Amino acid sequence: MGEELNASYCRLQRFDLDGLEDVVGCQARWLEEVQQKLNWDGEEIETKKFAGQNKPVLAEWLAEATDIMCRQRDYMSDMKEMIELLKTEAIGDKEAVIRLQNEVLQSKEEQLKSLRAAVQTTVQDTVQTEMRSYGEVLKSSTPAAISPATFKKVVKDVMKDEDRSKNVIVFGLAEEDGEQLNEKVGNVFVEIGEKPPLAAVRIGRRPETGTVWRPVKVTLTSSTAVQQILTRARFLKQQERLKSVYVSPDRTPAERSARRLLVEERKKKAAEEPGRNHFIKEGKVCSVDKT
Repeated sequence: MGEELNASYCRLQRFDLDGLEDVVGCQARWLEEVQQKLNWDGEEIETKKFAGQNKPVLAEWLAEATDIMCRQRDYMSDMKEMIELLKTEAIGDKEAVIRLQNEVLQSKEEQLKSLRAAVQTTVQDTVQTEMRSYGEVLKSSTPAAISPATFKKVVKDVMKDEDRSKNVIVFGLAEEDGEQLNEKVGNVFVEIGEKPPLAAVRIGRRPETGTVWRPVKVTLTSSTAVQQILTRARFLKQQERLKSVYVSPDRTPAERSARRLLVEERKKKAAEEPGRNHFIKEGKVCSVDKT
């Protein structure tokens, strides 16, 4: 079967449409010659019109017509084979597309399961930690020191941590009166090849002077979308008008404090060792020699 397909593909590679056009041209010239000699006006031709022609002329016409029909037959056979092959390829392509779609769906399902398990584990660990802290306070404090508001705050802090995984913070985005913030942030993300659904809001009190712009908290549909934005945010530096825009995760106050210390440490190392590159990775300052 494989050898037959290879032979068919070789025939298709040799298939020449110019030759088909030549056959069509020969047919047109043959008809034109017959019409002229028979005074044929293009209407239905009668047999008696051929009676006036001698045998050599009729034999020549018959030979030419036979040659044209044989060539047409060969081209029709080749085209039939081409159509069958194209149908086979189309079916194969469709099956390949369906197979790839199933693989993508399966991969997404596995990623969602993994993400769901990770989120669930994180939430459970945080709840357990907060509940242990609450239990310790409960044991060591007087009844008057414990209130429903304390327990409510613990749960609220856990929910906030979960919500932060779907947020990013955008710094350096110009602030204007009456701005369409969702559209403005969306245009920034488009520049790095992303176009996720989002909801954006300025955070903090607006300064009296217009030289300082408040950061923007952007809520996305999932933590996966957040990771995609953070991964591609470095490309903003390649855009001249967006070089001052910076995208970061939505960190907790403790995380922001730790990050601030890391930034200060990186600046200090940069001043002490200007011949090396310094960067923050996995919660610590790393340094490498410049190439």
